[in-house]
Amino acid sequence: MRVHFLLASALVVAAVPSAAVSQEQAPSPEVQAYRQHMFDQPVRVLANRTIALMFNTAPVKAGPEASSLPSKPVPLDFTYEVDGKVHPAKDAIQDTFVDGLLIIKHGTIVYEGYFNRATPTTYFNSYSMAKSINAIMVGLAVKQGAIASVTDPVTRYLPELKGTGYDGATIRDLMEMRSGIAWDENFFKPGTSSYNAHVASWVEERARYTDAAMIAKHEHKPGTFFRYASLDAAVVGWVVERAVGMPVSQFLSTHLWQPAGMEADAFYVIDGPPGVGREFTAGGFNAVLRDFGRVGMFMLHGGQAKAKALLPDDFVHRLSTDITTEPEGGLGYGWFWWTVPGTRAFTAEGGEGQYIYVDPDTDSVIIKMSHGPVGPAAVPVDKEALAFLKAASRWDGK
Repeated sequence: MRVHFLLASALVVAAVPSAAVSQEQAPSPEVQAYRQHMFDQPVRVLANRTIALMFNTAPVKAGPEASSLPSKPVPLDFTYEVDGKVHPAKDAIQDTFVDGLLIIKHGTIVYEGYFNRATPTTYFNSYSMAKSINAIMVGLAVKQGAIASVTDPVTRYLPELKGTGYDGATIRDLMEMRSGIAWDENFFKPGTSSYNAHVASWVEERARYTDAAMIAKHEHKPGTFFRYASLDAAVVGWVVERAVGMPVSQFLSTHLWQPAGMEADAFYVIDGPPGVGREFTAGGFNAVLRDFGRVGMFMLHGGQAKAKALLPDDFVHRLSTDITTEPEGGLGYGWFWWTVPGTRAFTAEGGEGQYIYVDPDTDSVIIKMSHGPVGPAAVPVDKEALAFLKAASRWDGK
């Protein structure tokens, strides 16, 4: 479920051969212990913005010149309502565990705030917002002809997945979380595939996350059943890598980060040492707050950067169209982006309360980076965060 397990999980992969990690390369017991407990309170307060200290990473290089993002700050003078109680906007900062907040109206920053010792140069981990970056990369690859269509079978690019649970599924099925594989997203529960692989790849680095696709099993016909599965996102990242013939960190740098004028390098967590690990496209993308804002602006403008279309026509509209039969936790789902029923707004969302909220109706982009709780404790926090985001979008910013 969205509110419980949006953090990217990993899978049990011990039975699948993978590139070996030497004794010298393996993370120390101390590092493994930290990784195992990074979602605990109070560790998570800092963990999601110190990722590079405890994980191997792959850079996403920015270009020499940042695109303009003018600023005209004003106080947060709006209110939002949740469960019948009206809150001043500032309540959301404490109530929803905000570390960084950026509100852009009509292309201008009207609010930018950093909390809990975060700064404009802090790198925030996206967690599951990385899945939404995946959708962008698919669009980039389609635009360039490296991927023929989102309706292509996954096995066209990854023939080694023939005979697995992914055989017969299309790229679109995976972006809609309707691959049909058997999957339990709860990586906090010992014994689940998610928990076992969280240890295998995220903690111990003894296997690659995508190895799990080799042992995935069918449970439903592809395209017929919605189930949130981080493995689907990882496999899509693998498809892009194979289709474009380069690591996704390099592809994203060349075809989005530099053309869109990001101000700072970004990076992916990789699930092993350089040369062994693969970018963790289910939840390991890191960037500074303003560059997440530029990603939101790119999506607000329909996949255009500096007046140049980088995505196919109508791609953003299609990925932001709800494909679910009923909302979950107040949100629908498109292609690795969540939708906001009753509006044209759509959002990337990460498991500790990270958002890239895009609203074409109000010409707004809102970035919220947080260290909120995970599991059942996240339910009321997510509800309040969504109420805040909707109100911030309606606010005129003057």
